[in-house]
Amino acid sequence: RLSRGARERGVMRRKRPTRTSVMVRVLMAALAVALAAVLVVQLTSVTSGSASSSSPSSSLSTSPSFTEEEKPRTHQVMNHEKKKEKEEAAKVSTSDATGEDGKVKDAADEIPALYTYKVVKEYAHDYDAFTQGFLYQEECQDFFNSIDKSKCKDMFLESTGLYGKTQVKKVDLLSGETLRSTKAEQRHFGEGLTRWGDQLIQLTWKGPTVLIYNASDLKLMRESKTDLKDGWGLTNDTEHLIATDSGHNLYFLDPDTLTTTRKVPVMDGDQRVNRLNELEHIEGEVWANIWMTNCIARIDPIGGKVKGWILADGLVKREMEKNTKLGRLNDMDVLNGIAYDPATKRIWLTGKQWSTIYEVQIEPTVPHERGYDLSDVRNYCIV
Repeated sequence: RLSRGARERGVMRRKRPTRTSVMVRVLMAALAVALAAVLVVQLTSVTSGSASSSSPSSSLSTSPSFTEEEKPRTHQVMNHEKKKEKEEAAKVSTSDATGEDGKVKDAADEIPALYTYKVVKEYAHDYDAFTQGFLYQEECQDFFNSIDKSKCKDMFLESTGLYGKTQVKKVDLLSGETLRSTKAEQRHFGEGLTRWGDQLIQLTWKGPTVLIYNASDLKLMRESKTDLKDGWGLTNDTEHLIATDSGHNLYFLDPDTLTTTRKVPVMDGDQRVNRLNELEHIEGEVWANIWMTNCIARIDPIGGKVKGWILADGLVKREMEKNTKLGRLNDMDVLNGIAYDPATKRIWLTGKQWSTIYEVQIEPTVPHERGYDLSDVRNYCIV
């Protein structure tokens, strides 16, 4: 029968199903399920057969499904293979790098280490000093050919730049007081400084002129010349003077004639490391400030390879905060000054017109531990 609403919608009211019709429907559903299962088994066998007969390249193009137990081991194998590929690529890229014995260097030997620092102590620094050369000296009183160690003092010998302000001076480490100084003529712009015997040798900017002082009283003894066109950093290895000229070379000079006996290009991988500024010879390495950066390169002086990078960005930030409080942030200049005491292994860092000398301890760092890796350091330090 059709109700009034059903008639209007054209819909027939369903009759209640009988027991027989229900049984028929159940049997038909079971038969459909059985047929579907048979079809699935047949399709699976066909698919697996075609996959096993496919080429290796086609199997790599699919994304295999892993069980939870298979995933870790499979990913480990894949990562191991990638690591091997990278190692092989590194070996190929450095296969032309040879040592003095002609043997090919191991790829790992070409990767510079990364270092950071820890501040041990702070000392006052003349913030008007445009530091260009910086070295440590212990000064002891001699009583009848006997040195009283209790009377020894820690000193810095410092070369400053700028026309009209160039000088060499002797500074007491503890007090920061300038004990003695000698000012150069207006025409000189002082640069790197090193001690050679009883002499202090000071380079000058944009020329070959060298100023030579008595190391004891700092009196100017004479002027001389190198065969360099420019003077930047200066140190020595007890056999040669080692100088830079704003480029990427270390120049080894004869201490007597001041002429170049050999030059060594400084490289990090296949990149030249330019702007080698204030230098210090430390335990067989040459450490160089890189001008206009917060970087110090640790260089093998024999082959010129950069063995490590020290990034002192935090130290510069610390100094900026100090100068901000002093109201002289605009006067502060770049990191430039490394001094070393071989007896105690102490290291000091400072900069041009900095208010502070920092005694630091150099420590290795792990890539990414401080938010950067070797590629980041290279991009920043190699200019």
